[in-house]
Amino acid sequence: MEGNSTLLTEFVLRRITDRPELQVPLFLVFFFIYVITMVGNLGLIFLIWKDPHLHTPMYLFLGNLAFADACTSSSVTPKMLMKFLNKNDMISVVPL
Repeated sequence: MEGNSTLLTEFVLRRITDRPELQVPLFLVFFFIYVITMVGNLGLIFLIWKDPHLHTPMYLFLGNLAFADACTSSSVTPKMLMKFLNKNDMISVVPL
C-alpha cells in the first residue's frame, strides 16, 4: 500500500478582503491586537519572574502558557500582517 508522497513547499494565504480601502484598517486592527497580546504575555512572564510569591506551580504553568502564546503569535501574525502590505500570497514552507 502506497502512502501520500506529496511534497508541499508553499501554500496560498487568502486575503480577508480584496477591497483596497479595507486593507489598511484591517492591518491596523490586527496589529493592535498583536501588540496587546504581546504586551500582556510578556508582562505576565515578567511579573511571574520578578515576584518570588508567584513562583508556585500554577503561576509557572501560566507563564509557560504565556510564553507559548507569545511564540505562536510571533510566528504567525507578522507574516499575516505583511500579506496585507504586499500582493504576494505565497508563504514558503521549509520541508523537514
